Amino acid sequence: MRVFSLAVAVAVGCVFLTGCDPLDRAELSRGVETLSALAAEGQLVADGVASDRTRATYTRVQAQTLADDAAHEAQKLADASVQSGIERERDRAVTLAQALDDTLGELETFPGGERTGGAVHSDLMRIADDLDRLTSRLTERL
Repeated sequence: MRVFSLAVAVAVGCVFLTGCDPLDRAELSRGVETLSALAAEGQLVADGVASDRTRATYTRVQAQTLADDAAHEAQKLADASVQSGIERERDRAVTLAQALDDTLGELETFPGGERTGGAVHSDLMRIADDLDRLTSRLTERL
């Protein structure tokens, strides 16, 4: 019972520590960098699929994990209130996170398709480029 009470206390404390402050430019930039890392890892997996070097089971599990992380980041950003002036950038980040989730879902669905792996790799490169441009816009104004 004490362990449960402690877990509840820690969870409540975490909620209060996160506060209700709006998401600022630096925090949004960190979220976009997280998405960039997910896209880069997805590119590695897709490249392995495209060149028939990756097992389907690994691809499916890894793609699902990365897609879930992208979806979580999209939800987190979409739910956050943001500082005035960065609403457009936040909305763009959410859109790119959703695209990342959908694209990684292709690998999850077709983990052994070499053609799919190549197409997903190209799509992830485009998403990564868009995320890099968004990061640049966010950091140049810090």
